[in-house]
Parts: sequence; structure tokens; C-alpha cells
Amino acid sequence: MTNRKSLHFKDVTNETLLLVEGIDDALFFKAFLGHLGRTNIQVAYVGSWDRFRPVLVMLRKAPNFALLRRLGIVRDADRSAPSTLESLSHALTDAQLPSPVRPWKVFDDGSLAVSLAILPDGSSPGNLENLCLRSIGMRPESACIDQYIECRENAGAQIADNRMAKSKVYTYLAVGKDGKKPGLRIGEAAEAGVWNWDDSEFRHLSDFLRKL
Repeated sequence: MTNRKSLHFKDVTNETLLLVEGIDDALFFKAFLGHLGRTNIQVAYVGSWDRFRPVLVMLRKAPNFALLRRLGIVRDADRSAPSTLESLSHALTDAQLPSPVRPWKVFDDGSLAVSLAILPDGSSPGNLENLCLRSIGMRPESACIDQYIECRENAGAQIADNRMAKSKVYTYLAVGKDGKKPGLRIGEAAEAGVWNWDDSEFRHLSDFLRKL
């Protein structure tokens, strides 16, 4: 199990840094990178979506900043992927760091290569849960999840559209993998091998991580 305390960003410890929103995201991406054999990448979380700007400014002033050669940033699109890209671009500019013009592409100014991933796919609204939900969409369990959510709604539960993916993913995780380790969070599930990293829904993200 990953040492969670070591994942909060404090300083640069590697030539390649991947910044994500929260601890759960950090666990998820550390597991994904482990699957890809990219264990030489520092994975760190900033705390929340609105912490990217101050953390990037802090990164630029970090004692070991000169060590950094490649920076990857992952954020949920939430309600708007274009707005998220604009927010990250402003944050990078404020920190005097290279700013890519679109997700998935690498912008290299000769001293630092920066790339952005906006989940679930760079253009749609949503988040990491939407991406993981897509990866289990063709499994038999998917119909069971839909039936349960429908049952809950018929019984009076009110689930907002922007919370539906999260509700469905955690319904899936409530049972656990093969009945083991029920109730894991999305990052813990990644560590436990729940997600199929070779699923086509993870292709863009896999390519992004390989290029870091």
C-alpha cells in the first residue's frame, strides 16, 4: 500500500512530476503508472481543483525546481472541459510555466515539457468516475448497477446528474472484486487491481502517461 503522506506535494523529487487533484486520484495514477512500468515518476496531489494555481506558483519557487524536466497535470472537467483547460492555462501562465493549448498534447519550451489531461476524455463534462464507469460499461454488472440506481430513485432518492457517475461507480465497488475487499474507494480499487487498464476507455490516458 502506498505511503499516502508522501503523496502531498511539497517539493520536486524527480525529473518527472504528475500533479493530480486529490489523494484518491494520486493512488489511482500511481497504480496505473505501476502497470505501465513507469515507476520513476513522482505523483503528487494538490488537495482540490482550486489549489492548482497556488501549488503551481509554489512549484516554480520550489528548492528543487531546476531538477524538473517533465510536468503532467490531471484535472476533472466537471461541468466544462474548455473552462477547465482555460483555468489550468491561466494557472500555468501565472506561475510562469509553459501552457499547452489543448489536452493530451505536450508543450515543450526547451527546458520544461508540460502536458495536460482533462478527464474523462478532454472534451466531455465529467470526472475520473465517469471514465472508470465507461470502462465497466460492457460488463454484466453494469445492468445490475443501473437496476439498483433505478430502484433507489423509485424509492425517493434524488441523485443529481453530476453525481450519477460517482453513485454508480461506488455501487460497483461496494461489492468488491470477486466479493473481496468491498467498499474500496476509487484509488484503493486501482491498487487492488479492480480496473482493467487495457480497456479501450483508458487508451488516451495510457498514451498520456506513457509520454510523460
